[in-house]
Amino acid sequence: MIKKLLVFCLPVLAISVFSAEIFATRGKPAKNFTDSIKCRQVLVVVTDGWSSVQGELHYFTKHKRTWKEEFSNEVVVGKTGLGIGDGLVDLSIKGAPIKKEGDLRSPAGIFKIGTAFGYADPSEAEWIKNAYVKASDALLCVDDVHSVYYNRLVKSDTGNADWKSFEYMHRKDNYYKWGLFVEHNSGNIVPGDGSCIFLHIWENRNEGTIGCTAMQEKDILNLLRSIDSTQHPILVQLPKNEYLKIRGRYGLPAIN
Repeated sequence: MIKKLLVFCLPVLAISVFSAEIFATRGKPAKNFTDSIKCRQVLVVVTDGWSSVQGELHYFTKHKRTWKEEFSNEVVVGKTGLGIGDGLVDLSIKGAPIKKEGDLRSPAGIFKIGTAFGYADPSEAEWIKNAYVKASDALLCVDDVHSVYYNRLVKSDTGNADWKSFEYMHRKDNYYKWGLFVEHNSGNIVPGDGSCIFLHIWENRNEGTIGCTAMQEKDILNLLRSIDSTQHPILVQLPKNEYLKIRGRYGLPAIN
């Protein structure tokens, strides 16, 4: 089924678009956290629990100091639910599972939203307000924990290719026809903490992914029309009861 995410770096092309950028210090959150990272767009994904596959995505924009919900849609997460991931802040939640490579969990936490990708040529994706990379046949995401390229995008002809496990970014299906990178485990990369995490097109509302968050094609297209890198968008992904506990602390939007 669908695979998990990457760090943003094309070693063979040295494209700076994929350089991971951490906006906040891990640990104790800054006062007015979203203001401190200049965030004016938030995607909130909530599920019913750590093991739930189905969830809801809520898209918010900030108007002056007020969050406004613009739209929402159905999503699915990992086949075994959510697990605490490596994001912009360290979350410590008693009893919560921890995201690891191959656990079929999507990362929970607060993450920067990265580059858009898809099967279309860049000339056909100029309407996207994020950086965009074409998912060509030669583009891979490495998920081999023993590789120096772990959690990185590389070209298949990269010299010194040391990986035994990877993901094709141009698939035979439409899962990656359109998508967005999620910057999980993308600062100081920790082998085994999870790789290749995306927002992308789902199979259906009942089938979970192997670590990504997925939705209908019309919904991912709606996101791509809305997300603007100049607004420093983030993804917040948690069980709903846990989101409600941290919302005020991090200056995040209210949800019903």
